[in-house]
Amino acid sequence: MKVLIFSDTHGDLRSLERIIARPADVYIAAGDLSNFGKGLNHCGEILKPLGERLLVLPGNHETHQQIEEFCAKFGFVDFHRQRRNIGNSHWAGLGYSNITPFKTPGEYSETEIATALAAFDGIAQLHLVVHFPPYDTTLDEYAPGQHAGSSALRTWVEKEKPTVLFCGHIHETAGMSDRLGSTQCFNVGKQGYMLEV
Repeated sequence: MKVLIFSDTHGDLRSLERIIARPADVYIAAGDLSNFGKGLNHCGEILKPLGERLLVLPGNHETHQQIEEFCAKFGFVDFHRQRRNIGNSHWAGLGYSNITPFKTPGEYSETEIATALAAFDGIAQLHLVVHFPPYDTTLDEYAPGQHAGSSALRTWVEKEKPTVLFCGHIHETAGMSDRLGSTQCFNVGKQGYMLEV
């Protein structure tokens, strides 16, 4: 099965058209389809053909309630704080971001992130999709030496060792990868990342 994960389209409808033109069995939107929740319906109209093949996370630009309503309206799957099997592989999703300076609607404290991730403890060979990157990696460096990722996420990854982590959030590192111990980490960006499972 092919899984296409993408993030941070921020109302760029052409990028969504390019995503749905790429054949996959499952698509995962890892947050920030919109800017402060605006224009979600326009995104939904383009993505509508994917139906239940599209799993959606809220980014820091959306509330969970907005994504619940969006998924209900267009027939998508709300993947926030959920577990799911895709083929024989185990997947979990967590939206929002750690605290930003921008006062966006979808933000968690590090304590809230740690609590949310604890629900995924002990899942073998997990594929984790989160909106935000782990702290002090290639994926959260928005300027030279400046890191904006989550320390709670990094701690959890180092302890639980998921097989792979997919994120977005930091636009400057879209398309880049890093490794935390045995876990391969990717910032999927709006171009998306295709994985075969």
